[in-house]
Formats: sequence, C-alpha cells, structure tokens
Amino acid sequence: MIKLLYFSGNEWGNMGRRKPRLAHEFARQPDVASVLYVEPPVATSILDLARGRFEASHLARTRRDHANALLSRPRQVEDNVWAYTGSTKTIPLTRLKAMRQLSGLRRLNESLYYAGIRRTLRALPGEHLILWLSHPLHAGALAAFRRRELACYDWTDDWAAFDILPVEDPAEIIALNDRILRQADLIFAVSAELERRAAAVNPHTHRAPNATDPEKLGRAATDGPVAPELADLPRPIIGYLGQVADKMDYELIGQIARARPAWSFVFVGPVWSSKRDQIAALETLGNVHFLGARPFDQLVPYLRGFDVCTLPHVLSLLTRSMDPIKLYDYLATGKPIVSTPVAGVERFTDVVQAADGHHAFITAIETALAKDGTLREQRLAYARANTWPARAEQMWQAIKEHPSDAKPTPSWKNR
Repeated sequence: MIKLLYFSGNEWGNMGRRKPRLAHEFARQPDVASVLYVEPPVATSILDLARGRFEASHLARTRRDHANALLSRPRQVEDNVWAYTGSTKTIPLTRLKAMRQLSGLRRLNESLYYAGIRRTLRALPGEHLILWLSHPLHAGALAAFRRRELACYDWTDDWAAFDILPVEDPAEIIALNDRILRQADLIFAVSAELERRAAAVNPHTHRAPNATDPEKLGRAATDGPVAPELADLPRPIIGYLGQVADKMDYELIGQIARARPAWSFVFVGPVWSSKRDQIAALETLGNVHFLGARPFDQLVPYLRGFDVCTLPHVLSLLTRSMDPIKLYDYLATGKPIVSTPVAGVERFTDVVQAADGHHAFITAIETALAKDGTLREQRLAYARANTWPARAEQMWQAIKEHPSDAKPTPSWKNR
C-alpha cells in the first residue's frame, strides 16, 4: 500500500484548487493507505510561541496551532488524509531576519523541518512512499526522502515569472525547478508550454491539464438564488472568479469599464496586497466591484449571477504557460466566456471567445450577450469531460505504469 507524501503550495481546504483536490482524489485510490498533505510551513520559533507573536500565515494566530506546527502534530482532515504544517524557524530564538538567513542556521532549521515530517510519516499506514512535489522550493525533499518508490513533480506555473517571489533572485527558483525536472521520476505539466519544456529535460513527462467540479459548480447553470451583492447591480454583469493578482490586465479592465459605464464588472476572489493601488483606482469608476474571497462551497450564487464570465489576463511569460482553473469552472456553468488569448483558451476555441485589446474584448462580450446561448450544452459537455476525479485517475494510472527500472514490481502496481 502507498504512503503519499504530498508537498503543496496551498493550505488544505479549498476543493476548487488543484493541489488539495488532487490529494483528496488520490486518497480514494484503492492502493493508497495514507496521504500526508504538507501545507506551506510557518516561521515560528519557540520564543515566538512563548510570547504569542506570530507572523501572518494560513494558520490562526493561536498558540495551539503554532505549537502543533513546532511539535510536528498533523491533523486528520478526512479519511486517509492528514494535513501537516511545520516550521522552518524553530531556531534561533530571534526575530531578526538577517540571523535567520545565515546558511548554517537555514540548513539546521531545514533538517529539523524534514525530521518532523519523517516522524509523522512513520506513524501513518503504508509501506511504499511516493513523494509529490508542486513547487521549486520543495526541491530539498528529494534529498530528505531518498527511500521512496517514486518522486513526482506537478508543474503548474512558470514560477520565476511571478512579480513577487519567495526568494530574492529568480535564478534560484529556476535552478531549483531545473533540479526537480532532472531528478523526478515523473513530471505532470499543466500546459502545452510547460510540457514542452519539461520533456526536453525529462522523457517521463505527461500533460495533466486542470479540471473542474461540474457536480457542484454546474448548479450555476440552473435557476436559483443569486448572491445578494449581485441582486441589485445593473445588468449585464461581467464576472470574474479567481485571484486578483499579477496575471490580471488592470489597464484593459479600466478601459472596458470606462467604455461601458452601464455594465457591472464583478470580481470574486482574494486580492493580492501588491495590487491594492490598482484595485482602488478601478473602484473609483463606480461600476467595478471587488467582493473579495468566498469559500468554494459558496461560489454558485455568484457564478449564477454572471451574464458573461471573463479572463482579462495580461499576455506575459506567466500567462503563456498556464492553464487557468477558472476556465474549466466557467465551462461548468454553461455561460458565455470571453478571454484574452492566454494559454489554455486554444483548447476550447469553439465555445470561448478570445479577444486582444479592449475594443475586441467589448465586441466579444456584446456578441456573447446577443447570441452565445446556443453553445451552452457544448460548454457543459467540456466540463463533464474534464472532472477532477477523471484527471486524478489519469495521473495515477501514469504513476502505476511508470517503469520500476530493475526493481521488482511492487504489488500495489498490479492492483
């Protein structure tokens, strides 16, 4: 039976996101005994715990939660799945970043971090370890967990292309990413561009696009209540679902909103702090509304209220290599979709209108409003063909079919 060590860049909980959703689906495979889902670590030391001073993170600012991180205590979140948050700042007893960045201390804290994960793994069921990585910063796990059946890398973004990076030098992210591409046994690439780049380094590369949950989000295609924040807005409502971050074309949004002041533009999703100035400027227009994040289970009334779903993304290295989940979620609603010509859209050109520039974008929205209803069933069919359970099954089958080199074939591969 398999013990899956799943390093994620997201905290557990939002089943609309790729990383927790795949872990959830993998845990349902008959040959998986346990999944240890490793959330992003916190930077909490023993002194921080004693003083009750905690840096902002996905954990609540409580001593209990941060003590669990320091003491390597996982929490069971569903059948066969345990979520784990460790700390990369156990020592020294200081809040001075300069001291924490000393190479010797960084290595020591990293070793303590991985030691805590190993202790937790030993208590979980399963004999064969599969290592799952999803970010370049997880590269250290390759050396920390050498006794494994396989190492898999789920490559979902051109990580060095983000405006804000977790390290000072983008070259470090590139080097770590290249290291994982070379050393992992299997690569799952979310887009055609990432698949091309990965395959040039590692022949065991598979395309694994994003997916959606038609069972939940498909309810937006039926009659029902609309979110109260949308109920009194002027129609049409031009909607967006997802992070308000560095992929967005804020200039384009402003041009469209100024050109069509009678339309309502609604954005549902967390706003990155680095984009607050752009958001504040757009909100002065009066017809642009940023509602903030909403739980995945509460998205249907918002999607139901959209007249057109949009992806107003900037064209960049980042968006030329992505595969936006929101595109699949939009398909599950059956509603018209208008996007800039970013990666991923080319797979659905018969049901998604791609437009470059604000004039073309406005025309595409107007066309969608006038006569796009005939494509509803085809969009719903695409959504049904791209579900998370099916995508996880495809990926797991690739894992089972991966050659075991000269080692005897583990019994779980024959199930």
